[in-house]
Amino acid sequence: MVVSFGARPADAATESGGNQLHDIHRLSATDLVAAIAAGRLTATQAVEAALARIRALDGDLRAFALVDAEAALARAGELDRAQQAGRLAGPLHGVPFGVKDLVLTKGVETTFGSHTFAGNIPDWDNAAIARLKDAGAILLGKTTTPEFGHKALTNSPRHGWTVNPWDQSRSPGGSSGGAAVAVATGMGPVGVSTDGAGSARIPASACGILGLKPTLGLIPYDQATELFSNFIYLGIAARTAADVALMLSVMNGESARDPWSIGRPQRQYGVAADPVAGLSGLRVLHIPTMGNPEVDHDVARLMAASLDRLRDAGAIVTVFDEPFDWSKRTAYVMMRAYQRARLDYLLDRQEDRGRMDPSMVSALEEGRTMDLQEVQSAPMLRSEVFHRVQALFEQADLIVTPTVAAPPPRFDQGIDDPFFVNGKQGTLRGNWYCYTSPHNITGHPAISIPMGFTPDGLPAGFHAVGPWFGEQALIDLAAAFERMAPWADRWPVA
Repeated sequence: MVVSFGARPADAATESGGNQLHDIHRLSATDLVAAIAAGRLTATQAVEAALARIRALDGDLRAFALVDAEAALARAGELDRAQQAGRLAGPLHGVPFGVKDLVLTKGVETTFGSHTFAGNIPDWDNAAIARLKDAGAILLGKTTTPEFGHKALTNSPRHGWTVNPWDQSRSPGGSSGGAAVAVATGMGPVGVSTDGAGSARIPASACGILGLKPTLGLIPYDQATELFSNFIYLGIAARTAADVALMLSVMNGESARDPWSIGRPQRQYGVAADPVAGLSGLRVLHIPTMGNPEVDHDVARLMAASLDRLRDAGAIVTVFDEPFDWSKRTAYVMMRAYQRARLDYLLDRQEDRGRMDPSMVSALEEGRTMDLQEVQSAPMLRSEVFHRVQALFEQADLIVTPTVAAPPPRFDQGIDDPFFVNGKQGTLRGNWYCYTSPHNITGHPAISIPMGFTPDGLPAGFHAVGPWFGEQALIDLAAAFERMAPWADRWPVA
């Protein structure tokens, strides 16, 4: 069924000899490319290291919905033979990667985390996935997501609970939880996520990695069902700023299938030799809260330390605590209207309805009761918040907040269960992931950067938003923090 929205080299290492696979998984994509190009490693070794890591860890963590080991090894063998003949595929030659199970992958089952799409084999790749493959990256498989990516937690009736590698009693966030867990633990150095309300950035914060949501249209999202009102993005999960730059350089550019990307030339990104020096004079607008009443005390301390690092490097930090309408209700209405338009028919199929996550059913039922005037007004309100945010960039180069207001909840937290911050009860949406969704509807790029760990050993993220096409500034900021407060050598599991 096709449903679209929209021989190993003789010197390859084994787990018991040669280059030890347990070391290879620690290499960044950038370092892997260099090692393979220099002949110190093969693409097959890189893939085998990632597969070994998946075999060792994924039974407990459940980051992958599907692993296509046979195809990955076959592709690695092809690349190794091409290299022996003097040909490198491209800038990602031999790099293994995972793709969130919401993104179309040719010939590989894409179920959107749902029993209702079991057996769905797309006959085409999303444009950015095709570019990664053409550049030499090797698809390992599909990473887990809540059903249709509908919540900021990663569990589904199809795949169960994905858990946080730093503390398996906690959630990795969502909806790109599988991608974040895979990258955080070395099941491939990079991953492709999606982001409709923070889904690339929230799990990046919860898992201690980088998570980028680009400018609208920079990476084409040509499978969107609502192209012109689209607020969903392909994102990048990575451990290093250099890897974000490498992935983004390959994935961005025009696609005739995505109107937001048409006419936009492909851009190249990199990391400055001294990114910390680039912070001098940077105008940073710090917004402590965005409708949420509290920030967890430990997260607030990490945020304050991050702002101090910026000041010490010469950045000009201004606190913005004026009343501001972020139109969060507009983002919520647009999400529910989109979900209803795309998936409402499943509610009328009793067999499908019974196999779906109850919270997905509730979301679709809520979509049926949305006020028509509110839905019709959403595009106008989206435009208004865009103009308000644009005005903020007249006084700042970057806007910064925590990525989420507190450490991640328990793995079995319900989307509608109470969530407490500093002992005060609220909702998960209102108390925890409060900072990300406005920038999905305004189109501005944003990144979650690791900013340290709580006393309980849980990661927390520093969220930065740039002007349209300000990705290089976000990469520079991530690279600076990588120097000032390194995280890439800290692993949740050995």
